[in-house]
Formats: sequence, structure tokens, C-alpha cells
Amino acid sequence: MTDDGRLDLLGHALADPTRRRLLRLLRESPGLTTGELAAAVPGLTRWAVMKHLDALRAAGLVQTLHEGRRRRHYRDPRGLDELFAWLERDRAADGR
Repeated sequence: MTDDGRLDLLGHALADPTRRRLLRLLRESPGLTTGELAAAVPGLTRWAVMKHLDALRAAGLVQTLHEGRRRRHYRDPRGLDELFAWLERDRAADGR
């Protein structure tokens, strides 16, 4: 995938406030299950959590480990590395 494609996925994933909330929850409590994430956000169904996690995984921001029927989710801090590198290159191009 191209750099622009990866940045597009990151931007899409981070643009949604529910996804950012899920990332915060996983930072505070790594390894939450899909059901636990749904219970932590009022009005959010397990199905909605799964769809949001799909976008976060596609952007490289979340990893999911399977434990039998359960799936535990963890933030992947490396997912933001590409964004930070792009920001640094852009800042350097401006002479800062």
C-alpha cells in the first residue's frame, strides 16, 4: 500500500470520535473484549464495536488476539509511527 493510502486509512480511523474513544479505552485497559468495549460506551452495540475495530485494525492502530470465542483488543502504538513520520517530513519541508 502507498504512503498516501496508509495515511488515508489513519485519517479515516482517527476522524471518528467513537473510534478515538475506543482507542482511549484500550490505552487505559488493554485487552478488553468486544463485549466489554460495547458495555463501556452507552448506546454502542457489539456489532458497531466490531465495525469500528475493523477500521482501527485496517489503519494498524489495533491488534486483536483470539482466545477461543473471545477476542481481546490492544492498541498498537506502531500504527501512529507512520503518521508521526509524515508530520515530521512535512514540518521539515517547511524549514522548521
